[in-house]
Amino acid sequence: MNTTVQTSIRGGAIRYARRVLVSALVGLIKSPRGIQGLVVFADIVALFLSFVAFYGIRVNSGLFSVPPAVPLLFFLQTTALLLFCWLALFWFAGVYITVHNRALFDEYLAVLKVVMVGFLVLLTAVYISGLGARPENLTTAEPASNRFISLLIYFLLMSGSIGLGRYLVRRGLRRLRKLGIGLRRTIIVGDSQKSRQLVEMFTSHPELGYAVVGTVTTSADATPEFLRRRIGSIEDINTIITSRRIEVTVLGMEHQRDLVPKLITETAVADTTIKVIPDLYDIVSGQARAQHLYGIPLIEINPGIMPVWEQHLKRVTDILFSVMMLLGGLPFWLLTALFVKLEDGGPIFYSQERVGMGGRTFMIHKFRSMRIDAESKGISWTSANDPRVTRLGQFIRKTHFDEIPQLWNVLIGEMSFVGPRPERPFYVEKYSKILPSYPRRLRVKPGLTGWNQVQMEEMAENVEFVQERLRHDFFYIENMSLRLDIEIIFRTVIRILQRKGQA
Repeated sequence: MNTTVQTSIRGGAIRYARRVLVSALVGLIKSPRGIQGLVVFADIVALFLSFVAFYGIRVNSGLFSVPPAVPLLFFLQTTALLLFCWLALFWFAGVYITVHNRALFDEYLAVLKVVMVGFLVLLTAVYISGLGARPENLTTAEPASNRFISLLIYFLLMSGSIGLGRYLVRRGLRRLRKLGIGLRRTIIVGDSQKSRQLVEMFTSHPELGYAVVGTVTTSADATPEFLRRRIGSIEDINTIITSRRIEVTVLGMEHQRDLVPKLITETAVADTTIKVIPDLYDIVSGQARAQHLYGIPLIEINPGIMPVWEQHLKRVTDILFSVMMLLGGLPFWLLTALFVKLEDGGPIFYSQERVGMGGRTFMIHKFRSMRIDAESKGISWTSANDPRVTRLGQFIRKTHFDEIPQLWNVLIGEMSFVGPRPERPFYVEKYSKILPSYPRRLRVKPGLTGWNQVQMEEMAENVEFVQERLRHDFFYIENMSLRLDIEIIFRTVIRILQRKGQA
């Protein structure tokens, strides 16, 4: 093989490797999960190096009595255990949530609070272990002051290294974005003073991570400044998003607020990351995550919801707990079925069509708690002290025993333990016409219990109640995580023990 061919092959391999590297970097920078992964990796490196530095100071500085030599395997095991404990604490405390949207100072302050709590626990454990020392070892035991100083040094090393690691991640991301790597293709819908500021800001500050593809006008008059970047009107939004591969849609309408829920629920906007200028957010409802860009706040409506691994773990948990509760409580469920049958001779179960994730319908099952002719006069929600509820029904609704057969729906994947409660097709159709954002509830799997169920006391069949329920459901959808699921389950158990339920 001659030199020219070898050079050509080598050059092709280098170009290919460069393209792969750039593609991987772009994927990391564009994805919030990718940025979270970089921060987690930086934390792992920081935690490892801080412990190694602490151990070196502890053994070689001469400030402390030198402990016996530690075998390498034991050192590695201790390091791995500390890494796992700290990362688990960070995860549970939520310091990795929306890390891409927070200012560095806010992010570091949140981490520092968690680190301080962890060290308080560690300090308490060390103090208790010192109290438990045997009398014959007290003469050789290390003074308590030395232990405190050791932990203080570890705290300072760890806090500093984590802060430095996160700073370096952000600095690296900004430098890559200034080179045009990893910018997210963005459109800005609606002309307003703030939306025009965002166009200018995103254009002049690529380190923010946005590349403005163009602006989209509504039927309202637009300024010449906004029209210069115009690539279409609101009627063309689906074509624009698809053909131009739009990743971020900023909704900046100032006078046409009714368009916001319509765009989110009825167009391809929902397939992008949606950011709303806050004064419009009362239309969207619920709480969400805010970020500030040079003084202009934005609310992000994140379509990603949960990481894939959390979704899998949530499903595994649903299967395990539904099997355990169905089998473990079988005697109680059989007794409940018997009492339902004996009360009036009617059917044991009440089955009803409900709308699930993606608008798919399924049959929900409950222990019957109402009279056989409960819906002879038409469909309606259950009200407080509803006369249609049987005497046994009052009890099983208060204790939520009537919901137990829905564990079968959980087991086969039609429902989850936690999520917005599934509604009947009649009500989905009815309230979707009144409230355009209502179908957003169908973006996640329905649940046995949810944020709304642990927040509200009574049900009422009116628009005001449905709007409040939407705010709660949207809060769950926008903040969906295993941590929030655990909180909702604990709150549900407390409500059951307090006998707070619809009867």
